[in-house]
Amino acid sequence: MSPDYFVHSIGVIGAANNGTNRELFMFAFAGEITTKSTLFICLVTVSRSTCNAQHQMTVLHSTDKPQNYFLIGVDSHATFVYGFTSTMAFKLEIVTNQIVQNLTLETLWPSIIFLPHAFSVSDQWAVVVGYGFNRSEKKNYAIMECLIDLISLISYSCETLIVESTYLVPSNLLSYNELYELSVAIRDENVLVGIHRLNTIVILKKNQTSLTKTHLYTVTSSSLTSFGRLVGWVDEQTIAVVAYHSLYSSWSQSQIFFYDKNSVSSTSPLYTFPNNQQTIGNQLFQPHFVRLIITNNGNLVLLTDYSLVIIVPVAPINHASMWVEPSAAAFMFYYSPMPCIGGTFKNESGLGPCTVCLPGTRNRGIAYSEGTSCISCSRNNSNSYCSLAALVEFDLNTITSHSQVTSYPESADTTNFDDILLENMFQTDSNFSCMIISPFFWTIIAGAFAFSVWIMMAVIKLGKWEQCNRYRTWIKTILIHTDLIREGQRWVGGLATIAIIILVSFACWFCASFLKRYPIEEVFEPVNFACDSTLINAKFSTGLDLLAIPKSTDAQRIINLLDNQIFNITVELINTGFTCESISVQENLIGTQYANLIPSCERSEWNAVTSITFALPYHYSTIQLNMTGPHWANAVRVCLRGESQIILNTILHALDFCQLFSAPNQTLAHASKIPFTITKIINITKSMEKTRPITYSGLWLSSVHGASLFNEAFYTEFGNYLRYTFALTTIRITFDERSFYIKNIQEPIVRTRQTVFQALLFTSLVIELFGFSFLLVKLLVLPIIRRILAVCHKYPVETQISN
Repeated sequence: MSPDYFVHSIGVIGAANNGTNRELFMFAFAGEITTKSTLFICLVTVSRSTCNAQHQMTVLHSTDKPQNYFLIGVDSHATFVYGFTSTMAFKLEIVTNQIVQNLTLETLWPSIIFLPHAFSVSDQWAVVVGYGFNRSEKKNYAIMECLIDLISLISYSCETLIVESTYLVPSNLLSYNELYELSVAIRDENVLVGIHRLNTIVILKKNQTSLTKTHLYTVTSSSLTSFGRLVGWVDEQTIAVVAYHSLYSSWSQSQIFFYDKNSVSSTSPLYTFPNNQQTIGNQLFQPHFVRLIITNNGNLVLLTDYSLVIIVPVAPINHASMWVEPSAAAFMFYYSPMPCIGGTFKNESGLGPCTVCLPGTRNRGIAYSEGTSCISCSRNNSNSYCSLAALVEFDLNTITSHSQVTSYPESADTTNFDDILLENMFQTDSNFSCMIISPFFWTIIAGAFAFSVWIMMAVIKLGKWEQCNRYRTWIKTILIHTDLIREGQRWVGGLATIAIIILVSFACWFCASFLKRYPIEEVFEPVNFACDSTLINAKFSTGLDLLAIPKSTDAQRIINLLDNQIFNITVELINTGFTCESISVQENLIGTQYANLIPSCERSEWNAVTSITFALPYHYSTIQLNMTGPHWANAVRVCLRGESQIILNTILHALDFCQLFSAPNQTLAHASKIPFTITKIINITKSMEKTRPITYSGLWLSSVHGASLFNEAFYTEFGNYLRYTFALTTIRITFDERSFYIKNIQEPIVRTRQTVFQALLFTSLVIELFGFSFLLVKLLVLPIIRRILAVCHKYPVETQISN
C-alpha cells in the first residue's frame, strides 16, 4: 500500500461467506488517501493456509480537509460494515461490496452538532459517543451518546453523558487531540463508555429506544492516569478498563484493570493485565495499549503502540494464560494456558491469573501428584504451618529462633566467703540428698557418738567393772592425747575433738571444691559438696563503656577482633516457590549504586525452603535480596554467623544468631526490611592468681527491632490485586552498631591463699566454739547437776562426779 494511504480504523468480519468458509478470513479497514483527502473502505480476504490476500476498495468521496476520525464497525452477523466520519455515515453490504446507505450527519442528527469519537456495533443497534451540542443552544460542547438503529440507520436518541464544569475548547475537538479520545463497548444490552480525560467510565442499559445510565465511576490514583482510554466487556458481569499510563506495571506503560461492573474503584479490581504471572516480554519494549478487543468467547486481543499484537486466550480452571517466549522475530505474540504455579489455584476459567491458596490449603505445583489445585492441609498436626499461598505443610518447630548470647549472671546475695562458709557448714535441710553431705548433720552424728562413749565410760566406772577398767584407762589415754580443747587435760575434750575434726574436714572439702568453681565458663559439674546448687566462686558486675574512650592493649585487641570478624548471613525463605535461579544479592552503595554479591544457594523441594548464604562485606553494609517471579513466602529466617578465634589471652566467640519471622495467614511483603542492631559484649575474667593475665573474651549481641516483613494491611487498604502486580520481591537487611559496648567483669570471690587462711580461721573458730561450750558446761551445767544430785541424796557430790 502506498505511503499516501492512511488507515483510520479496522473491523473484523471473520470467516468469509457469512462464516461458512473457514479457510478465508475477512476484515475491513477505513482509510484515507492523504494527498487527495479521499475516503475509502476496503474489504480484505486472507487465506489461512497461504496468507495470500485479496482486497476490494470502495471510494466514498473526497473532502476539503483530512479526517480526524473515520470510524467503522461490523455487525455481529458479519453482514454490513457501518462507518462514521465527521460529516457522513454509511452502510456497506459485505457480500456485494456496495454502499446501500449514505447520509450526512445533519440528516442523521438534524437537531445537534455532533463529532463522533468512538463507535461500537451490536446486531441491530449501535452506540456512537462523541462531543456535541444542540443547534438551538449556545455552542458549548459536551460528551454525548447516541443510540443508532442499524436497520434503517436512524438515530433513536442522543443524550448528554456527562455535564462538565469546564468549557471545552472547540479547536481541541475539531482537530485530533489524544486527550479527548473516547471509547465504547457493547455486550448484550449493556454499554460501557470510557472517558480517560476524566478518569471516568459510564455503564448504560439499553431500553427500547434510549440508553439509561446505571453506573458512573471515577477512579483517581497517583499511580495511574488516562483511566478509561480503552474499554471492553469480558462477560455480562465483568468489564475491562485500560489505564493508558500506570506505575503499577513493570512490563508495560499501560495496564488493563478488570472489575465487577457493580464495584469499580482504585482498590477493587479483580485482577490486572499484565501481572507477575502473565508478563510481557522485553521484545515489546514496555508498550502502551492503543486498541483492545475482547471476543464473544472472552479472548483478549491487544494492539500496542509499536504495531505489535498480543493475544491472550481464556484459560481453563486451574490454568492461566502465560507468556510464551517466541523462537523467532514476530509481530504477533500468543499466550498459552499453563497450570497454576505452586501456592495458587483458579476455580473458574478466564483471562486472569491464578490466585493464592487460602489459609489451611496448599498446592505444590505441577511437578507433584496433587495436581494444580489447592488441597486441604492436615488438621491433626498442631504444628502444621499452612498459611496463605502455601506449597506444603511446614512445621515451624524445625526452624526456630536462637542466639548464642545468654544473660550474664548476677552475683549471689552473699559474696563474702566467711559468710558463705559459715552458712554452708551449719546449713540443715530435710532433703535426704542434702542431709548426707551436710557438715552440721555429721557433726551431730559425731556428737552423738561421743555422748555414747561418755555414757559407756560412766557406766563402766559406776558399775565398778574391774575387767573393763583396763580398756577404759586405755581409751582415756587416747582421748586425752587428742584433746584439742583443754590441750590434753580432759578425755572428754578428746571426744569433742572428733566432732571438730569432722566439721573442719568438711570445711576443707568445701573450700577446695569451692575454689574449683571458677571461672563460670569452666564449671560443668553440679555441686556435690553443699546443699546450695547455685554455688559459684565468682562475683559479677556489668556496665556500659564508650568505644571512643582509649583502651588498654588487651582490651583493644578484643575490640579489633570483633571489628574484623566476618559475618555470614543465611536467609531461609520458608514455604516458597522462589528458587535459586530467581534470587540475587546486592550491597546497596551510595544513591542507587550497588555491588553484586555471589551467594551460595540451596533449594529443598520437599519442604519448599530456599536457603541463601553470603558474606557481609562490612559490618555496616546494607544488603538487598532480589527475588523475581510470581511467588511468595510464608515465613523467613535470617541467621548471622561468624567464626571464633583465639589470640593469647583474648578469645573471640563464634557468632550464631537466628531470627524467625512469620505471621499467621500472611505472606512476605513485596518490599521487606530487617534492621539489625549489633552491640559488642566484652567479658573480662580475672584470674585466680593475680600474677596471671586477665582473660578477655568478646562476642556480638544481635537483635532485630522494627522489622517490616508482612503487609496484609497494605492489600486490604489498596487492593488485593496488587499482590499479583509486583515483578520483584525484595528484602533489605541493614546493620546499626551501637557506639558503646557491654562490659562484663567476672572475678573470684576467694583466691587460693585466701582460702587457706579462711580455713585456718574457721578451724580456730570451731575450736574456740567448742571450748566456749565446755566453759559453759563447767560454769553453768555442772553446778546445776551437782545441786540436783545433792538434793536427790543418791551419791555424795564430791565423790560421784569427780574424776
